[in-house]
Amino acid sequence: MAPQILPIVPATRFDAFAHLHGHTFTPEHEDLEECAIDIRNIGWTLGNDCPYHCHHCYSTSARQDGRSLTPPLIDRIVAQLALNGIETVNLGGNEPLFTNGLRIQDSLLPYIVGRLHDAGIEVGLTTAGITLVALAKHYPDVLPLLNDVDVSLDSPFEDEHNANRGAAIYREALKALEICREHRIERSIIMCAMDWNFDRAHLDALIAVARRYDANIRINPIKTVEAQHVPLKLTAQTYFEGFAHLMQACECIDLGEPPLAATSRIPDAKGCPCGRTSFRIHSIKPDGTIPVSPCVYLHDYKVGDLGTEELADIVRSPEFRTFRRRNARPDRIPGCSGCDLLATCRGGCAARSYLARAHESGEQALFTRDPYCPKQHASASAIPHVPSLVDGVNLVHKDYLCTWIGRPRAASAQEPA
Repeated sequence: MAPQILPIVPATRFDAFAHLHGHTFTPEHEDLEECAIDIRNIGWTLGNDCPYHCHHCYSTSARQDGRSLTPPLIDRIVAQLALNGIETVNLGGNEPLFTNGLRIQDSLLPYIVGRLHDAGIEVGLTTAGITLVALAKHYPDVLPLLNDVDVSLDSPFEDEHNANRGAAIYREALKALEICREHRIERSIIMCAMDWNFDRAHLDALIAVARRYDANIRINPIKTVEAQHVPLKLTAQTYFEGFAHLMQACECIDLGEPPLAATSRIPDAKGCPCGRTSFRIHSIKPDGTIPVSPCVYLHDYKVGDLGTEELADIVRSPEFRTFRRRNARPDRIPGCSGCDLLATCRGGCAARSYLARAHESGEQALFTRDPYCPKQHASASAIPHVPSLVDGVNLVHKDYLCTWIGRPRAASAQEPA
């Protein structure tokens, strides 16, 4: 089914843009203990500009035309990351080439990659294709510095992908995958799972593309950051049946989606990583500040200014501590106490839980149960048990975001659906 032009969605009591105009965060359960801070994997939205108009974009509501990055500011941020033991950085959010507007010659991306690499931090890119193609053409010396690249495909079918992106860029994505293969850069196809692209026909075609380019597959179920995203969300049945199909056809590299980790019986799963092992650096604001948030999708939790404040203080802010309290005490999430999957699910994805409740009722509470709670939905039983994950694959999105990463099995070894 081709993506539809989104209908006008009636406004909910949740304003996705309120964070741009003031403080929208309210702490919860301040009396509870929190889990340990073990932040190693982060994301960084470099700029405010992007030439595409993806229907599902989660960062549009957090990006404002503002000041440009400068080498001294980049040096300051990289130094803070190194000081705090950050191991991996994914550069994404907007199209990462456009750090300082849409002119390629103004981009500081090569400088950023170089500084991170010099600091011993592994670097990944998430791109629609154009960033990697431009680097290969204009800055080929940057390619060996990349640990891995995620190339976005909203659909394995060219017309659908281009329609959802608002631009004819499907072939740029394939070109980027080919460049990665030629340069032996680890690569994944990243697809945002929506109501129209997460059926067997799309998934089988996606697996075929991944096999063609010897690529991994990474899936982010859409988060309803804005009201216009609500019609695109997956039903619980589509969520579990789609992932079950993928997990039969692929070896699992990372089970960062808490409902999947819990039902797969992965013993060391620890729930949502946000604020615990990961966070997001947001793009520079018009006033020159660079806020940080525990989760890339929850802009209400943006806090601080990494350009002037110590990162060690920012990650100990009330915004971050609320995430860690939710992870440490999922029994305080209504509906979760006593569940036999609590130790591994831990209430599920914090962002999905928060946003679902906010759009449905207007309440903004992080201590909310994931709408894909496996105990509530019979379709969760379709998820196969996973005795172990693929070892030895180093990707910047492992233990960063609630995401799933898999590697297609050889066609002859694919388990029957």
